[in-house]
Amino acid sequence: MISSKAISSDQERQLWTATLKYLERGRPGDVEHTRRVVAYGKTLLAKEPGNPRVVVPALIIHDTGWSKVDFSDFVDAPAVDKKDTASVKLHMPHGADIAREILEAVGWDPTTTQQIADIIAVHDAPEKIRALHNLDAALVFEADWLDKYGQASQKRYFEIFSDEGKIEELNRYLEKNKFVFFRSKAAKGLLSEITSKGNP
Repeated sequence: MISSKAISSDQERQLWTATLKYLERGRPGDVEHTRRVVAYGKTLLAKEPGNPRVVVPALIIHDTGWSKVDFSDFVDAPAVDKKDTASVKLHMPHGADIAREILEAVGWDPTTTQQIADIIAVHDAPEKIRALHNLDAALVFEADWLDKYGQASQKRYFEIFSDEGKIEELNRYLEKNKFVFFRSKAAKGLLSEITSKGNP
């Protein structure tokens, strides 16, 4: 059973290997999105006292649930309504179930596995994340939502939506709410870097 407080490169590789088959069946760009948010999460962990054994696996696995749903309603919905679509709501519990399967298979400890599943089950619901009063959950949310900003996000939005009007609407929504989404000093600093310099 894995008990180290840090994650080794071999352990992270195991998680990626188990997760990729789900991400590749999800939305366009989900693999690249996940790689970016894991990098953001590690940057946040270097500045905030979170638990890498929770935050990193949660970020690697968080969007696997998209492989289990029809996300056409997400693509078609206006920006302000996307969070309320059936596919957004359903991909989170699906992802939590997948997380339990993956983490049990690689030998993650049961307590941490449940913490990760609980976060993934609400990771796209800001109010539910905040209700957890949990730093690791907040860091997962912030790392994930940081990738909605910057150059790479614009390319990804076009792959998903193929509609400049919808992308402009989404960007207005994100800009208006960015100080609601990001609470930690580390995330606000990283957001400033992403929006001023772009991301890879």
